[in-house]
Amino acid sequence: MDKKNLSRRQMLGGAAMAAGAVGTLGALGSKPAAAQDASSVQFPDRGESQKPTITDFKDKVVYITGGSSGIGLGIAQAAHEAGAKVVIGNYDDSQWAEALPKFPANDPRIKTIVHDVMKRDEWEKKADEIEKFFGPVDVLVNNAGVGLRQGIVDGGYNDWDWGMGVNFWGPVYGIKTFVPRMKARGTPAHILTTTSTSAILVGLPVGIYAVSKIAAMGLMEQARSDLANTNIGTSVLIPGMTSTNIGRSEQARPADLRAPPAPQQAAPAGGGGQRRAARPAQAQQAPVAPPNPLWARPQDPLAVGRLVLDGILHNDLFIFPAPEYKQGVLARGMAMSESMVDYYPMPENIKAGVDAGRYYFTDIFVQEIKHRRATKKRNIKGYG
Repeated sequence: MDKKNLSRRQMLGGAAMAAGAVGTLGALGSKPAAAQDASSVQFPDRGESQKPTITDFKDKVVYITGGSSGIGLGIAQAAHEAGAKVVIGNYDDSQWAEALPKFPANDPRIKTIVHDVMKRDEWEKKADEIEKFFGPVDVLVNNAGVGLRQGIVDGGYNDWDWGMGVNFWGPVYGIKTFVPRMKARGTPAHILTTTSTSAILVGLPVGIYAVSKIAAMGLMEQARSDLANTNIGTSVLIPGMTSTNIGRSEQARPADLRAPPAPQQAAPAGGGGQRRAARPAQAQQAPVAPPNPLWARPQDPLAVGRLVLDGILHNDLFIFPAPEYKQGVLARGMAMSESMVDYYPMPENIKAGVDAGRYYFTDIFVQEIKHRRATKKRNIKGYG
């Protein structure tokens, strides 16, 4: 499919889903506005979004949890090719033999550390270890994640402790550890957390995983609001189907959090780094040519990594590698909007905007719309 037809297909699909939403967003308190593309919906000026804090990666120290495979490794490769000093973490040392060949041998800009993100008391020690080796961390990527398949009811408390421990508490510990250090230093810094399509669209039979990713998504939205006036930028990566090993997460579940065997179900669509044992040599697949990340699925982790770097350089709040989920996002937003009882007529103090701002709670979303509309043209290797 050529670019022209692809763009037309995406535009028509998005417009069809957006048409009903525009009435609520574009004409509060009056009859629905004419059907139009969602990109034309206007919002009041709520100021500018936070300016990019990281403007290049040359000699920046980037720490990536769960960085030894999948998306984490792709981000590590992209950061390294951009000139960064890269630290890749994993819960044990089983994957370095697979990860390190992606970089030049004995490269002084690559460091590996063993780090179990569930262990709260280890975070400060790992931060000290990195600082002693490379210096303070400029970019933290909370990428470690596990793809457990248990539902919210049939899953046990061990499943909840493991899923929330890695996918949610890991990023919390990362923020609690590095934000004070970044603030005290005062130099440009950035924090990104990898979530999943399941963070915005429920429905797959992976309930605990979805809830953990929804929590991580909210964590990063709140972080953007809390840190908007600081030296720390924030982003959340919402990947779609990507070539990762997240389906093998169960192989490395901690012994004290083991659960009874469950029926095989579909692996989560998208996600971050993994806690798993080394893959047996006979199970390794032969290398294949990277797919076109704009359309073919699964996506190439390195292409996603380059998209992540572009998002950090623009201080994008949301980084979406998979545009096909736009219709689902629109449907979710419309379901909420359509469920609200409208004022008829709309009170003048709200309609005129006198009090309207208080109902946003935060300006970050309106600011992000303005920012993304102004920076739509990007030049990212692999995305054409």
